[in-house]
Amino acid sequence: MIALIASLFALGIGPLIYQTFGPMRRTDKIASGFILIVITATLVLEVLPETYRSIGFFAIMLALIGFAGPTIIEKLFAKSATKTHLLTIVLGIFGLVVHASIDGAALFNPESSHHHNEQLSLAIILHRLPVGLTIWWLLKPLIGERYALLTLVAMAVATASGYGLSMHLTEYHESNAFAALQAFISGSLLHVILHKPHDDGCMHTSQKHELHHHEEDQKLTNNPENPARTQSRIPPGLQLSETTALLPEKWNLIGMTLGILTMLLLHVLF
Repeated sequence: MIALIASLFALGIGPLIYQTFGPMRRTDKIASGFILIVITATLVLEVLPETYRSIGFFAIMLALIGFAGPTIIEKLFAKSATKTHLLTIVLGIFGLVVHASIDGAALFNPESSHHHNEQLSLAIILHRLPVGLTIWWLLKPLIGERYALLTLVAMAVATASGYGLSMHLTEYHESNAFAALQAFISGSLLHVILHKPHDDGCMHTSQKHELHHHEEDQKLTNNPENPARTQSRIPPGLQLSETTALLPEKWNLIGMTLGILTMLLLHVLF
């Protein structure tokens, strides 16, 4: 029971830290780099291998569909880009909530040795830190603090439910259908992490976000029917090239470094 309470408490630590330093623009970039590394590594090194053991190569196909599907839909149906992104975000968050029930069930495992239980519980608690941060980082700019908080509450309820119903959920969690769902949602969540929308609804990330606004400003400026003259929002010194746009900024790199160190620490400990 102590492990369950600690895992629920761990969900709120990431959002609390983000809220404390949220007004600083660099905080979002550090969080972006950290989440990119930690969540991607968790999906690729932990979740997908588990689904592969259950359903084989089919897991990889479903993950690719979940990852590339939204991009293909956006290219084919440009007007549906925003709705597609929102649906993908909902699927990704749903996957995290469902996975929370697995964590809850794993916390209740009386058949394991005491030492194994302690290690497993600590691993789950530590993994909840970036998960809580990811939910807040993704949802707060889109739907506000209230609904982001409700999502965290849903995760807490799913964890507690998994803990209480662990004996009944074991067969369901080990089924091929659940593995297929996990694989598809893993790909969707990875797509969401790489294409986090900004407060203004723009789906571009990092410097591409600035380039997107610069292009829009140029269209408005060169439009003879538009009397307003807009000032370019592109930062000084930013080169309009794909190579420059793809390079992570300093604060992104700091976040990525923290993410790598975190995953190495978890690997050494567990």
